[in-house]
Amino acid sequence: MPPAHRVPWLGLIVISVCFSLVRVDSHAEGDASVSVDVNLFASAVLPGGGSIMVGDRGKIFLSEDGSTTWKAIDSGTKRALVTVCFPDDRNGWAAGQGGVIVHSSDGGLTWEAQSSGVDVYLLGIGFFDPRHGLAVGADSTVVTTRDGGRTWKSTSLSSSLDLIEEVNLFAVAMTDEQKACIAGDGGRIFTTEDGGQGWVASKSPLYDEEMMEGRILYSMAYDAGTLYAVGIDGVFVTSKDQGKTWVERETGFPGPELYCIDVVDGVGLAGGSGGHVIQTSDGGSTWSLVEVPEDVTRYWLSGVDLQKAPSGGVHGLIVGQEGTSGRLESGALSW
Repeated sequence: MPPAHRVPWLGLIVISVCFSLVRVDSHAEGDASVSVDVNLFASAVLPGGGSIMVGDRGKIFLSEDGSTTWKAIDSGTKRALVTVCFPDDRNGWAAGQGGVIVHSSDGGLTWEAQSSGVDVYLLGIGFFDPRHGLAVGADSTVVTTRDGGRTWKSTSLSSSLDLIEEVNLFAVAMTDEQKACIAGDGGRIFTTEDGGQGWVASKSPLYDEEMMEGRILYSMAYDAGTLYAVGIDGVFVTSKDQGKTWVERETGFPGPELYCIDVVDGVGLAGGSGGHVIQTSDGGSTWSLVEVPEDVTRYWLSGVDLQKAPSGGVHGLIVGQEGTSGRLESGALSW
């Protein structure tokens, strides 16, 4: 088996799910405060200040005090949840293993299942507002909704683009009600301008069309007219035209995989294998390496979410393996 930092992201999910089946979680759902010790794949920071983390075996954790203490929430599923999105303070969606999608309309306190209509891994989910969203996953899977998830429609990426082989899709960003960008295997990137019914392949600097191979993109973010994406070997690309064209850029820290990125008001965090975290305050023009505790370097980091802080500036939450989490406050990351 290759070293952990070289295992494809989908493989990390499968490995962690199998591992979690033999672990014992000593904290019951609904406890006032719990110690989080399961693998976490994604996080969401609500505009009003609440925080959500999702992970193995359908685990959802909620904090209402700035990510200081956590309580376990019943998600209604035992399947791994690997992606989460809250477009406002109350409405949120999480998705993952076996096509599962769960929805909260009360800021993460309670969750109900929605039918995605698919049974493959959903690896990324994004909403522009509480009605318009889409989720992507393994085998070129794309599902869209225009009614807050009451109904999900499967769209055929393969038939739209006449793909020779299926593409695992990891990343999604919606830029308005109709426009979205998705990415995944081989650094392939696709855009839609009709809510996901039709797709166009973007010219990606990471994909060799002749060889039909490239470098995987795992995560995407949108801020102030710019799309950002990161992936294997620390690749970093940006687009300023809604995802139609992309430019590969240097972070100054090549090598470690980057599994997650978010940018708000030019402030950004990206994280990945070996506890690797980099930070920007100028929209990705320059990056600095964030020093992390030695024990964090043993784990991968897989999900980050940033929001404008009520008191000004940007705050956020980054999460990963075995319950690892870090809080961004006033430009500093604490664990």
